[in-house]
Amino acid sequence: MRVLILGGDTPLGMALLRILDQQQRHRYEAITVSDSRFKSERVAKKTIKRLSPECLIDLRLDALLETRESISDGDIQRTRWFGKACLRNDIVYLFQSSAWVFSGTVEDAPWTESDQPDEESNLGRVRRAAEQAVKDMTSNSIILRLSPTYSAQGEGVLVKMLQRFGRGERIALSDSQYFNPISADDGARVIAAILDQVGSGSNNRGVFHYGSNERASYYEFGEAVFAAASQFANIDSGGVARSSDASQPQGDWTLSTQRIFDSFGVHSTSWRRLLAPAVKAFYQHQKVKAHYE
Repeated sequence: MRVLILGGDTPLGMALLRILDQQQRHRYEAITVSDSRFKSERVAKKTIKRLSPECLIDLRLDALLETRESISDGDIQRTRWFGKACLRNDIVYLFQSSAWVFSGTVEDAPWTESDQPDEESNLGRVRRAAEQAVKDMTSNSIILRLSPTYSAQGEGVLVKMLQRFGRGERIALSDSQYFNPISADDGARVIAAILDQVGSGSNNRGVFHYGSNERASYYEFGEAVFAAASQFANIDSGGVARSSDASQPQGDWTLSTQRIFDSFGVHSTSWRRLLAPAVKAFYQHQKVKAHYE
């Protein structure tokens, strides 16, 4: 398939490019998050028509929200432009969203695709609005909600934890808020698998969830990160502690993955198995960075 990736410079985007390069099954063009902020619908439409993809993969918004970059109504409007262009040109629109569209109400977990997004925070509303924009513009779409994603690159939770451990900090983390995290490499594997299925004629469309097969609290995730970091760096102090903040509500953002398995044959994997390679890659990046500074 001919694929256009918006957000090729995000951690998930970079992982996807590596997999596509390895597999050599699809031809792709990648645009950075910054360059995908087109000034007008006309420019967006012309770009998509010129590149003529069969599938557009949109990784922009969740990456912007994760790094707390400024999100404007224009970013949601661009989602509408992309959706409209996909409808007119018979392009599959694969839009990446996240588990954070849900409130985390413990009784409702694990969350399935039939559950209605109910997160009322500002960030939750932005994610919900983006998903709705996709649905409003085209039915030829796949909305892929991923569990919280960690990577050795970018400014996500793993990088921030490792930086704080490197400063000798002890991090207080909740032991009552749960999720089933994934690595960026695993998320990219899933997207590549969906591409293969769509390229082979699969007509499965709609909302799909993907997360690892292991549920963990923030505290349990932090413990595993610290243990992995200790294998690759001299960390004499710091670590994790259970948060004593009683004001933190319980929450569970675990996603059910049954539908994506039934529709695309995608199996969930262990986040713990992929954590150590990600931590090792972080320290390797740090060494390379220090060498050139």
